[in-house]
Amino acid sequence: MNRKFVLAHAWLTGGAALRSNWLYMLTGMGFPLSLLFIVGVLSEGSLLPYALAGGLISIVASNGIFTMADLGMFKFEYMFKDLIVATRTSPMDYMFGVMLADFFWSIPSVVLYFIMDYAFHILTPYAFVMTLVVASLVLLATASLGFVLTSLVKHQRFVWAITGMLSLVMMTFPPTFYPYTYLPKDILWALVILPTTPGAVLEQGFFGLGHTMWSMFAVLVAETIILFLIAKYLTVWRER
Repeated sequence: MNRKFVLAHAWLTGGAALRSNWLYMLTGMGFPLSLLFIVGVLSEGSLLPYALAGGLISIVASNGIFTMADLGMFKFEYMFKDLIVATRTSPMDYMFGVMLADFFWSIPSVVLYFIMDYAFHILTPYAFVMTLVVASLVLLATASLGFVLTSLVKHQRFVWAITGMLSLVMMTFPPTFYPYTYLPKDILWALVILPTTPGAVLEQGFFGLGHTMWSMFAVLVAETIILFLIAKYLTVWRER
């Protein structure tokens, strides 16, 4: 991995850009925080801990999915990808650079959720460490999926459509804002095809809100590896 390129690209398009485009950061915080508010009001606070635990996964997954939007802009609007392809930069270096750049935008949201978790007395050192592990896997899995899909579409308008659809599906159906025990087992296992499902189930266990299903950890690791390998070997990098 070309760490210099990854860090330089991430800082140029993510970290440094925060100073001039901080409103986008607030926009990114809006969706998970609005769902948190709705869940808290409708459940009269009873489901708020679940929403706080799952909100972290939703933010990271949203970040990974919207990596696809930036990849599309670099490919279709700015033609930046054409410059990268002409260099010795590998597809994975490029993907990690964009993924890390987008993660900069979600750091304030992640920090805010951790603060709220601590305020509601559900955050422990164990939960904190395991959340970082699960969040990293979910981020890599969703970013890999976005990287593959971006290489297959032919216009930016399709990128926006797919991004919106994936965001809706991955944030709404999995138990990111409600207990996974609400779902019948057959439906729960059908939803594990979405990386946010095993991530959310694990988070509820780590935060002491339910039984820790370690089988979901194996599923999440397998999904992440498969999606990463697909992104690495099946992505259309040099187009004719």
